[in-house]
Formats: sequence, C-alpha cells, structure tokens
Amino acid sequence: MPTDQLVSQYEDARPSNGTTVTQKLSAGVFDTSVAGIALSTWGYNGALNGPVIRAKTGDTLDVPVSNTLAESTSVHWHGLALRNDADGVPVVTQPAIKPGADFDYKFRLNQPGTYWYHSHVDMQRERGLSGALIIEDPHEPMLYDQDWVILLDDWLDGITGTPVDVLDELSMGMDMSGMDIPFRCRSYWPAPCSMWADSAG
Repeated sequence: MPTDQLVSQYEDARPSNGTTVTQKLSAGVFDTSVAGIALSTWGYNGALNGPVIRAKTGDTLDVPVSNTLAESTSVHWHGLALRNDADGVPVVTQPAIKPGADFDYKFRLNQPGTYWYHSHVDMQRERGLSGALIIEDPHEPMLYDQDWVILLDDWLDGITGTPVDVLDELSMGMDMSGMDIPFRCRSYWPAPCSMWADSAG
C-alpha cells in the first residue's frame, strides 16, 4: 500500500534536488482535423498529442489532472516504477478519476530516459490521451544540436469509426484464455462492472 512504511523508505531514498516541475492536464473532447478530415476526438489540453513533459532526475513531477470527459479516466506513467497511488491503473493500483473530478499525480523522478504517459482506461489512449515524458540526466553532456520528440500512432478515431468499433470488429467474439471478456466495460471504479461476469458483451 502507498502508506506502508517500506514504501515511504523507498520514496525517501529517491534523489531530490528541491525542484518541482508542474504540468496541468485536462482530459476532454475537442474538434480537430487529421489529413484534411474534420473530426471530434479526445485529448489532453485540447490537442492530439499531450504536452511534452520535460524534467530532470531528482525533480518532483506534479501533474494535476482534470477529467472533463463523460467517463472515468486515469494517467499511467509507462515505464516508471511508482508507488501504487501514482501508477494510474484503475481497479489495480488506484481509483479511476471520475467525470468532473480532479486528481493530482505527484512523485519524484529517479530514472532518466524517454517515456510516455497515457490513459489506462479502455480505448482512451487510442483516441489521443497520450503524450511524451522526457526525464533528463543532469550529468549528460547533451552534445547535440536538436532534440526531437516524435509520437507515432495509427490514427483511427473519426476516420474509420471509433477505436472501440475497430476493436469490436477485430475481436469478433474472441476471448482470452477461455474466458469471455467483453470490451464494452465503462465503469472502472469501485468494481470493473461486468468485465468478468457479463460474457455477452
């Protein structure tokens, strides 16, 4: 548990330089165009790609998240080893952020590298709820002229239907390991709705 004394010991052992990097994220619906096609989709801060978050090892990252969607969401920090209440996996490590609610992710950074953050709810990341996280090593000489961050994705939303439509078409009633698991689950907290019980989808 995040409040366990052992977790606190590991958190306290992370390097700290006293600097806090803050990046607000607002998950919501917005209108845009992709390849000349007008569409409505989801994203952080009204953009297809969430903002690039840059910080250094030893910084504290503070990310207040506002959920303006009509369903629950979360932010998972892909590749980072974090305590449960900052990990962003609904039902498993934290409650989802309900519609109209806010949640503040705050943790110290101890692993330099290039990472990404994304919703860990249903097919939300396939709609644009993702972005890049760059954790710089303060000891790296940075002997280069330019640093480019490129996010690649095969975009579906509003072009060939929604990501959920495509998943339903691809799954065609398939299951996992003999368990019928529908993909239409929307209520992620306090229980994963009918994810395990409703095999009819």
